[in-house]
Amino acid sequence: MSIQGLPKDKTEMADDYNERGISFFNLRKYPEAIQNFTKAIKIVGTDPDYYHNRGLAYYSMKMLDNAIKDYMKAVEILPDNADYHNALGAAQEDSGDLVGAVESFSKAIELEGDVPDYYYNRGNVLWKQGKHDLALEDYSKAVQLNSTDQIFLYKRFLTYLDLERYEDALNDIDSIIRLAPGSTMYIAHKAKLLMLMDKKDEAKELLLDFKKHQDLDETLSKMLEELQ
Repeated sequence: MSIQGLPKDKTEMADDYNERGISFFNLRKYPEAIQNFTKAIKIVGTDPDYYHNRGLAYYSMKMLDNAIKDYMKAVEILPDNADYHNALGAAQEDSGDLVGAVESFSKAIELEGDVPDYYYNRGNVLWKQGKHDLALEDYSKAVQLNSTDQIFLYKRFLTYLDLERYEDALNDIDSIIRLAPGSTMYIAHKAKLLMLMDKKDEAKELLLDFKKHQDLDETLSKMLEELQ
């Protein structure tokens, strides 16, 4: 990479520090990563990746204020990068700035509308704000873009439960179980939902059938006892 107006050796030196920072980051040596990203920034203060990378290191250390400052600097330099806005949204969410997080995730979606994680992330914030209908729309979009990710389906399932849309919740938990047939947690969720829907016989049949394939854990065993 060459930065206009700077000698080639300067940009190469900055890139070298950035690469070292990435190596330390991958080893989870975050203070060392920050030191090297900072050196890169001191040499070339106009590369948004350096700020973004240092922001990731700060974020990993739960130094949210520093992470937000670096992400904002990256966004300032290159406002059309959706990943920068998404990273900023995550730090804002963790810091309690839910309004700012929604704005950042929305900007990421505006720039790249086919990334399911952006919708999922915004959906999580909307859910925290109690805007479950809007959260549901985002979870559904994430599922539409990637129907094989269990977490997208699971969060939509939980939202359907909150909205008391039990049939929709049942469809989602069935899809999740097909993706992870051996998960006791998902089987427990389905059994509880069937009991909530006053379908106790189906819940019992579900647990007995599951028991044929693997041992029931304590939670499932207690549920089956209650249904006997």
